[in-house]
Amino acid sequence: MRIIIISLICISAIQCKNIEQTDQSNIRWLEVQKSKDYIEYAKFIQEHPKSEYFEKALSKYFFLRDSLNGFFACGRYNASISIVDNKKLLFNDQLINLDSLRFRTFDYLKNGIPKVSTLKYNIQIPQSDMWDSVSKGHFDIVLYEKPFPIRSLQLALKEISVGIEHYKEYLSNKWYKKPYAELPKDLKLRIDNLNNSRLSFFDFSYMNDKRIIPPVSIR
Repeated sequence: MRIIIISLICISAIQCKNIEQTDQSNIRWLEVQKSKDYIEYAKFIQEHPKSEYFEKALSKYFFLRDSLNGFFACGRYNASISIVDNKKLLFNDQLINLDSLRFRTFDYLKNGIPKVSTLKYNIQIPQSDMWDSVSKGHFDIVLYEKPFPIRSLQLALKEISVGIEHYKEYLSNKWYKKPYAELPKDLKLRIDNLNNSRLSFFDFSYMNDKRIIPPVSIR
């Protein structure tokens, strides 16, 4: 009987958390859909990769970005990610399993690309006289299929979002010796602002027949 009660409590807690996340997603979407800045839609997708508005946000992102004259991507060392299926993807042309993506994301933000670039820039630590380096790494999500593989995308972007959250946790502990959840709201916001815009999307569906998946083993 005790096990049943504990199980019901756990299920109830999970359901409440899911409802809270859905409410936050809905509120955020009401704000974002008023924006004419494509970057705001990328931020929304990063914050709420499981949202029911995911596809609308992605469509709006492309519409607004592609309407800009002279838009060009500038990210020589950005991590390139493309979907293979619901369990595999290419991370910088290396075939990896989905369940390793959050670690790859965190490691890329924390360490950059070994022997190539640290992908860091110096900032003054918020509310401190100390300075430190923070990642300037971004993730280029390259799409080769139409219609876009929404389910696979959501699974991958959820893992990337978790990896970014782990990097926020790393910065919080490094700078303030506290878990991110225990920081005051203003410091959370400062860390968020450094990390809440790390996604870019590219529609290369017109090149799908030319796409080559490197014959490498999964690691």
